[in-house]
Amino acid sequence: MVWKLVTYTELYTPIPPYKSTYAIGVAEDESGNKAIVRIDRKYFGRLRSGMLGDVIEEWTVFGTIKRFVPKEEVKVPRVALITGGARGIGSSIAIELAKAGFSIAIADLAYDKEAEKTLETVKSIGVEAVFVAIDVSNRESVEKGVSEVLSKLGRVDVLVNNAGITRDSYLQRMSAEDWEAVIRVNLTGAFHCSKVVSQYMIRTGGGVIVNVSSIVGLVGNVGQANYAASKSGLIGLTYTLAKELAPYGIRVVAIAPGFVKTRMALAVPKSILRDYLKRSPIPRLIEPEEVARLVRHIVENEALNGVVIPIDLGLTISSPRA
Repeated sequence: MVWKLVTYTELYTPIPPYKSTYAIGVAEDESGNKAIVRIDRKYFGRLRSGMLGDVIEEWTVFGTIKRFVPKEEVKVPRVALITGGARGIGSSIAIELAKAGFSIAIADLAYDKEAEKTLETVKSIGVEAVFVAIDVSNRESVEKGVSEVLSKLGRVDVLVNNAGITRDSYLQRMSAEDWEAVIRVNLTGAFHCSKVVSQYMIRTGGGVIVNVSSIVGLVGNVGQANYAASKSGLIGLTYTLAKELAPYGIRVVAIAPGFVKTRMALAVPKSILRDYLKRSPIPRLIEPEEVARLVRHIVENEALNGVVIPIDLGLTISSPRA
């Protein structure tokens, strides 16, 4: 029997005892019988009165409910926004998610040759791609950049908080300016982006936020008090947002890479790199593409939420905290 959706309301705030958002509506069958139905949040933004579908009974821990499933599956492109996406790990993530069929928004400070190269590579895969200039440490810049992404691509389903900087020095030599600069970009930047993007994800039924932390945030590192604090902060932010945003269908996961073969890692003094390789069970640098494949796995695996996943060739098990 075919049912028609007569009217509906999208509920963006969970109603007890349920822990998730959903739409509720009235459906009518061919004989004029009406039923109150729930509709999954994945259809947010795509529902319309008069849609045809099926009404099925579904068991939940709160009892049996009637659920409306539209027959008309409206296809919408999935969109990923990657901060610090012009080069290094961010570039590899943009390319990998493009291979998964995502439209890509590359966010970075300026459109340079590396940004152009990444953008062209992504487009060559056959998906839509745009560049947006965003300074993640500036709330107004984030709001402007996200609005630009929405105007060009329509939505954001995945946010990768990858933008980061280093200003390494021993504590006694570290200036307040270097401390604050790293915290502003690496931690406050993720806060700005998550806060702005999540409000749109709620309206479209959910999404995924991936925070790029570091093993330095797990075990610390000499000469990197600011960087370690920022990356540890990202882990705490991940745990909290995973709890806060789960009712809206938004998953939040952190990854903690070891030394990745990027320009930033290769700028580290050779003595530190040699020490790193000596301690690593698998003595090599991680490829950016390996990190990108982990991010894709997180995006595609809906059971992952509120966890920190090291990708470090086993270095954390060889790095005592004491």
